[in-house]
Amino acid sequence: MKKKFIILFLTSIIIIVTLSNQKIFKLYFLHKFSKWVEKEVLLEDFQFIYPNTILIKNLEIKNSNTFYYDLIFKSEKISINLDFKSFLVGDLRIITNLIIEKPRFYLEVTQKKLNSKDQTGNKTQIIFEDNIGIAKKISQDLPDKIWPTKEKDINFIILKSKISDGIAYVKISSIKDESVIKLSNFEFTKIGNQKGYQHYKDVLKIMLFDVFGRETDIKKKRILKKIYKF
Repeated sequence: MKKKFIILFLTSIIIIVTLSNQKIFKLYFLHKFSKWVEKEVLLEDFQFIYPNTILIKNLEIKNSNTFYYDLIFKSEKISINLDFKSFLVGDLRIITNLIIEKPRFYLEVTQKKLNSKDQTGNKTQIIFEDNIGIAKKISQDLPDKIWPTKEKDINFIILKSKISDGIAYVKISSIKDESVIKLSNFEFTKIGNQKGYQHYKDVLKIMLFDVFGRETDIKKKRILKKIYKF
């Protein structure tokens, strides 16, 4: 018992010292977040306010070079409150509150032809791809990705979250003009990847449906409905 206490105490000291160095923690956050979203992530300012608050200004998630938009997402200000103890012990990381202010979402859809053969001969299928990795899976009815088994699975949960004053930019390759859509304000509770709670991917689906509902271009609405099965 004494040995466990000493290890926990030393771990806490190391983490506190590390967090006091804003530059180190900023690099750590960028590395982890970039790895999670599988995209390049940039930010202007990062502050850790002891004991449990992170403030981020002008965070950007970069798009790949094959798309029209340079970004997938950006936000002027993000505030994160952590349950610090959950990051020291256990397998569940808890974020008590997440606030995203003035986010900008960039949704881009491209239309492609997929040639294949069956018993009746050559067949051309229209498929869609987007810059958030959802349209291709749906249009080609691809199975869920199988992740390698981990020795230790670390899950997370966000107890309360709020997204306000968001705008979505929508570009579809077969239509010349882009759409600029003012989004609803959102509040969510208990989301993450922990079993028994609302999955964080469901939040993305809700926001996509909000984009669909507020889109005024009939052609775009039809395409969005077809792609995302609204």
